[in-house]
Amino acid sequence: MLRNVIVIALLVYALAAGLLFADSQPQVVDFRYAPSWWQTAICLPDDSLKTVVGKEGYLLYDFSGKGSYHGFDTAVEAGIDGSVWEGQSLISPRIPIVRTRKKLNNIDIEEDAFSVGRKMGSYDRCDILIVHFRNSGSSDEVCAPFVILKSNAEVTVQKDNQKALIGSKFTISFTESFDNAEQTEGGIIVRFPPVSLASGEHHLLAVRISEKDNSMSDGFTMVDAQMLRAEAEKYWRNAVGIPYGSMQVPDSKIQALLDSSIRNIYQAREIKNNLPVFQVGPTVYRGFWVVDGAFILEALSFVGRQKDARHGITHMLRQQNEDGGFLLLPMHWKETGVALWAVERHARLTGDKVWLKSVWPRVEDAVAFIAALRKKTLEMPDAPNAGLVPSGFSDGGLGGVYPEYTNVYWSLIGLKSAINSARWIGKKEQADAWQKEFDDMMRCFKKAAERDLRSDVLGNRYLPVRMKDDANTAPQKGQYAFLHAVYPGRLFSETEPFVKGNIAVLRAAEKEGLPAGVGWLSDGLWNYFASFYAHALLWLGEGQKSADLLYSFANHASPLYCWREEQMPLDSGYQVIGDMPHNWASAEFIRLVRHLLVLERGSELHLFDGMPAAWIKPGAVIRLDRVATDFGPVSLSLTVSSDGSHAVLRLTPPERVRPSKIVLHLDGWSGSSGTRSLSVKASTWRLIKISRPISAQ
Repeated sequence: MLRNVIVIALLVYALAAGLLFADSQPQVVDFRYAPSWWQTAICLPDDSLKTVVGKEGYLLYDFSGKGSYHGFDTAVEAGIDGSVWEGQSLISPRIPIVRTRKKLNNIDIEEDAFSVGRKMGSYDRCDILIVHFRNSGSSDEVCAPFVILKSNAEVTVQKDNQKALIGSKFTISFTESFDNAEQTEGGIIVRFPPVSLASGEHHLLAVRISEKDNSMSDGFTMVDAQMLRAEAEKYWRNAVGIPYGSMQVPDSKIQALLDSSIRNIYQAREIKNNLPVFQVGPTVYRGFWVVDGAFILEALSFVGRQKDARHGITHMLRQQNEDGGFLLLPMHWKETGVALWAVERHARLTGDKVWLKSVWPRVEDAVAFIAALRKKTLEMPDAPNAGLVPSGFSDGGLGGVYPEYTNVYWSLIGLKSAINSARWIGKKEQADAWQKEFDDMMRCFKKAAERDLRSDVLGNRYLPVRMKDDANTAPQKGQYAFLHAVYPGRLFSETEPFVKGNIAVLRAAEKEGLPAGVGWLSDGLWNYFASFYAHALLWLGEGQKSADLLYSFANHASPLYCWREEQMPLDSGYQVIGDMPHNWASAEFIRLVRHLLVLERGSELHLFDGMPAAWIKPGAVIRLDRVATDFGPVSLSLTVSSDGSHAVLRLTPPERVRPSKIVLHLDGWSGSSGTRSLSVKASTWRLIKISRPISAQ
């Protein structure tokens, strides 16, 4: 039975032409800005062996950051001499079986790489590479397969039992006997007998990479390989532990990125101290960071995994020091504020006051830590950061220790979150005392900000990250925390003198649809900065610009649906920074789609504030299924008619706490403008007709 149903007939115009601003990029995902080289995770959730596959089809191991192949010490590749790479894809966004396509003359080569483990059944952990050679020509062809083993460790070949050993860690098994193995500068090349293929004939070779001394290191046949391939695909198709389905959008590529983002977050997870730990990536960022982790955990709540988010928050709180602070990175004072925000956000999304009270001593200690930081600076009244926090590490492209604002922004956000939490659970006296601390810190901030305002070359009045900033720092550098202060921090509105200027600085720096030079690469693109920027603009009322940024963000992913942290614009070099898949990016993509469709604005719930116009097309369906909000789970669907003339919205409002308003936004996607208020009460049914402009009729 439908409850709380609201049906809205929307007259939709100019569908074929689209409803985009003239200066925006098309809302189409074609990966036009994909990195020049990428890697893709194939491991199972909670695996200790985080295997990734490179763009060329190499299986990559032993990441040290110094290895000869993109930082890896060990690589395994198969193929034939002279073949040319043609492409790479996933079997599906939910199935991380990586298929690499190559060709030599009329021989088509398909390489499927995948992982096997105990989550699939009684299989020890191993990776499989199945290579399919097929003659697509009209005359006979000969192929001579090989496998290349590259490693900084010693590689030994055992011809009698069709194996090779890589150091003391890996056993490499083959499904057929090889002729010989030769040492080259590129590694050990294991060569197999040439095979003559008539037109249409094919040949299969499989390679198994297993950790030594497990049961998978014994005999290996092609039947084994194909059986394991089927088991792997079955596992991922039925992966009940991965929370797909809470968000459905009509753009298949955006949906693919959503699903893949969820999967990548779970693939990077590991069990530590009996808790699942959601890590940022499989290699250089294989670990937990407070800032990254807070946003990953929020994303998990949005896809219906509050229990997993609770485990993650528990792990985060275990990182608290005796003085109440969180400092996984030295002098990264913002981590304490981020933790306070994460606690409040989780408590609100779950509606769990009991849990919040259970961790309250940790909240109190964290607030005391921020107060102690402020006290240190108040002892230096002439310091540029007096009344704020000590000099610290900015991150986000700015190294060293300076008096700066990123730590200030997040300390203010943390105090605000603690105050909100205290009021929510009835601790009025504590909230009032903390409010005085917040107000005094904000007063000190505004005084410092007024002092530090400066103009860029275009005359935009902006606030740099470093206080008394040196002239060599680009205005946009490190501004991620300013965007966080706008949203989710909600510290500033557009009326603040520097907010418009900081946003203008970022607009002026855009390349390929994203602000450039905002991170560690001086002219590079910090891909998921797109989400920080889009969220701030969404909060400030620029919903359609935020929707455009979703597409710019998407187009910087690889065709296998994941992101590197930073990369250079096209034709500007190949330098990269950070991990891949990078799961703060995964989380930000989930967060942005959610907030474009559903956004809490104080006591109000807003719908379609940043709805992409491209999604409104004949037959399109947008659906949210019990997506967590501060007010409780919300469900809705928007279905566009087959002729594209109208759409029907069905809404089940949250019930745990009634919003003061539910506001439907129409700008940019419906053919109408403004907003409509919807009922927040149960068992409500309403039909709203929205006329299209005369100019579109």
